[in-house]
Parts: sequence; C-alpha cells; structure tokens
Amino acid sequence: MAIKFYGGVDEIGGNRILVEDGATKILLDYGMSFSKCGKFFEEYLKPRYASTGLKDLLRLHLVHYLPGIYRNDLLNLIGKDPHSTPSIAGLLLSHIHQDHSALISLLDEHIPIICSEITKA
Repeated sequence: MAIKFYGGVDEIGGNRILVEDGATKILLDYGMSFSKCGKFFEEYLKPRYASTGLKDLLRLHLVHYLPGIYRNDLLNLIGKDPHSTPSIAGLLLSHIHQDHSALISLLDEHIPIICSEITKA
C-alpha cells in the first residue's frame, strides 16, 4: 500500500491524497489550498476553468497532473490525450468543505464519489 499527498501537508486545506493498493487507486478528498490559491486569485479574479481548463492550475502548481483522473474536455483544452476509463476507482469525500471538495469538478465524471448522505445532500 502507498499513500501519496498532493496537498494538505503543512497547510490548512488543499487535501488531496491518493491511496494505492496494487492496481487499485482511491482519492481521499480533492480540495483547494486557500493559502496557495490566494497568492494568485481573489474574490473577483478566479481561475479560468471554462477557457483554459487545467492550464492555470497546473502552471501555478495548484494541482498536480495525474493521468486518467481529469475530465476529457479539460484535457483537450491543454493538449493532453483523453482517456477511455478513469485511472482511479473512486473518490472518498470526507466532508463538503471547500478545502476538501473544491476541485472535484475537474475530475472525470465517471469517477464515483463515496460520501455520507449528509455530504451528498
């Protein structure tokens, strides 16, 4: 088993953890780091998801490029090859706070999200 931290270490928020056991991979949360994001964006200046996809977030090191997890339409915007199936089995969402969930919209829509009924609501 391997656990890789892509955010949330030595900071409050930005929790993005990949748990691997053999060929099975599961993400634990996929949130935004407010301290890192605050260096580049503010209330009226936000990332350009619709026009540049992941480009801003990747260039500013606000997310890591992990093959097979992002939406194919966003991959097309940055010139990356699309995938036919996601590379992870699911996302375990601990709770709905933005520091744990804000970047879920970037993920492939076929990745199941596992969470409590309260979080789902």
